Amino acid sequence: MPRIIKFILFLVLFGIVFELGLLSSYTIVTAQPPDVGELMEMQVTKLSELWGSIAGSDNGTTAKSTKVTNIDAVANDLKAKTQLNGINVDTLSATLPDSSTSDTMNVTLTATGYKEIINGGNSTGNASGGQIVIKQSETYSVTATAMAKKKSKGVEVDVNTIQITALKKMYQ
Repeated sequence: MPRIIKFILFLVLFGIVFELGLLSSYTIVTAQPPDVGELMEMQVTKLSELWGSIAGSDNGTTAKSTKVTNIDAVANDLKAKTQLNGINVDTLSATLPDSSTSDTMNVTLTATGYKEIINGGNSTGNASGGQIVIKQSETYSVTATAMAKKKSKGVEVDVNTIQITALKKMYQ
């Protein structure tokens, strides 16, 4: 067999083994069955971003961060949709494309949230009787998309259009 065919077969076999390893490790880490289409799309996106950064190309998309004018309503909606105990309103911001010319646009919301976990105590919630109660707080990064209208001091987010795109636990 010619060397070039052997090399191509080796690359194909390597790709297959790599993908199988990715799928199995995803299953082990998340304890959920993998979404093959989403994993492939993520790989293609990351590789194209990497190639674009190496080649020095810019897709022409720049974004700017701005303030949210209805911050309390947005924080309460994010809190309800993520089932967290709270959202840090100081970290809540909206990112919108620079090229947007219309008053209504799609924005990406980012914020930090927290969830309190109580371990120990008895089942009635009373910590008396020598029980040790440990209260921990977990920090999460929340990313969502929504429709918003431009205002003079930022954007007003339509809380009915908020969709959570990512909820990541941040380790400390």
